Amino acid sequence: MTEKVDVKNTVVDTNDLEKDVVKGDCELLGANEDVGYHRSLSSRQIMMMTFGAGVGTGLWVGTGTALKYAGPGGIAVAYTITAFVVYLQYTSIGEMTTFKPVHGGFIRQCIEYVEPAFGFAVGINFWFSWVICIPAEITAAVSVLEFWPATEVVPLAAYITIFLVVIAAANCFGVRIYGHVEYMMSFVKVLAIFVMIFFMFIMTSGGISATHGPIEFRYWRSPGAFNNGIKGISKAFVQALFSFGGGEHIAVIAGEAKDPRRTIKRTVYPVFWRMFSFFVVNVWLVGMCVPYDDDNLINGSGTLGSPFVIAIERAGVMWLAHIINGFIFLTVVSCGITSAYIASRSLAALSDMAIIHPFFGRKDTVGRPYVSLALSLTIGGALCYLNCNDTGATVYGWFSSLVSVSALFQWSGIFISHIRFRQGLAAQGIDKKTLPFRDRTAPYAQFLGLVVVLFIAGCEFYLACFPFGEKGSAKSWFSSYIAAPLFFLDYFGYKIYYRSKLVRPSEMDFTAAAAFDEEDRARAAVGYETDTRTVSKIGQYIKNLIFG
Repeated sequence: MTEKVDVKNTVVDTNDLEKDVVKGDCELLGANEDVGYHRSLSSRQIMMMTFGAGVGTGLWVGTGTALKYAGPGGIAVAYTITAFVVYLQYTSIGEMTTFKPVHGGFIRQCIEYVEPAFGFAVGINFWFSWVICIPAEITAAVSVLEFWPATEVVPLAAYITIFLVVIAAANCFGVRIYGHVEYMMSFVKVLAIFVMIFFMFIMTSGGISATHGPIEFRYWRSPGAFNNGIKGISKAFVQALFSFGGGEHIAVIAGEAKDPRRTIKRTVYPVFWRMFSFFVVNVWLVGMCVPYDDDNLINGSGTLGSPFVIAIERAGVMWLAHIINGFIFLTVVSCGITSAYIASRSLAALSDMAIIHPFFGRKDTVGRPYVSLALSLTIGGALCYLNCNDTGATVYGWFSSLVSVSALFQWSGIFISHIRFRQGLAAQGIDKKTLPFRDRTAPYAQFLGLVVVLFIAGCEFYLACFPFGEKGSAKSWFSSYIAAPLFFLDYFGYKIYYRSKLVRPSEMDFTAAAAFDEEDRARAAVGYETDTRTVSKIGQYIKNLIFG
């Protein structure tokens, strides 16, 4: 006779399986230790948040910069290649995170599989990049409002303050409320993306009278497919890097997810199609609908220079331009909220693993890392007011360049950690076929990803030395590339001071996975209890669709 077990109310005791361990100079936390966090994010919320990741100013506004400097062929090449690298990044994160879906994300993976100094440098760089994203998104939000002249009556500083209050308020509630807010915001992002794909497909096919017939590849012939040669393509790669940033956050939020293994697996599987439809198809269609020498593209700022809004204006459908601009505004605010969330969690993760002072890891009773959140919002908020002394476009360019360079180190850290992770599995005799999620292209694809990342780093360095529209100078170099020396300063400073060493593959700690293996076996044995009443199932489906 089979004995039934209530999985939901069963606590798997893994005290005999796992203890707190210390690697080098950092303490690694056990799988069952939530370090003050609450696992409140549902599978649907994380799935939708991942769909919406990267759909922000980088896509809506930044593609205009890439199109202007590189032409339709240039952005098609840059965004397609970068999308492939991002897909490889997701599969790397998916394999490592589903194996051990614990707090700390890929920062912890860098510490466990490479060395503490590397994890410290990557973690500080990751936190810094998300803090910089806060003023970048607020700068973009202010620029978006320029589409409506009536909004100019409000002082710039007042708008910045309002946006900061909204971002802070969304993060001051528990993670459950944050999950609901981001679920609905991401739903709006996805809806806007598909509306634009549908509209631009009709436009380029000749379904709109204002285009005087099919456009197809008209603008690829005149004014041309490429602009500014290699330099233009380099600019497109750098902009693509900023547009695609944010995918690594699924490793961070895994620590606050219900049923994390199942959730992360379901999140990673459709990533290829998300990359293809949300970015690659959109960029190709934009290049077909808007020429790179369009006056609004060259001279416009904010959404006035967004190729999506320009495409709608060229089609003469002004009412849709207002709707899409509203969608863009919501997505920008959403990205600002997410930036504060990820920044606070990444700084707290460094504290939880004893890499930095424990003061930064303090949390309240509902799991909010209030010290890290307050510090991130204070620094990010202070940088926002730089807009009051310079043009928004210039400030946005500084911030996006800093985020782009920071992303290079994050992506490199993920690929290097995954390569080392596979070496650890092999050294300890763990069959890769037993992994909850297996990247069948590893580790070869990760080496390829590193090559592309190094190429993009070269593009960024080239543009830092020889920027568009001005002579190369120390000021232009540091404004674009300062994240690079900061990373190496963090790495070598920590390594020299603490004398940290590379973790040997045979000494990598994989015991934290045992608790999740046990839960998987229990679920496989009994399954989940489900309500078979049709009315109840329909009601639950509607509730989940709306609120996640």
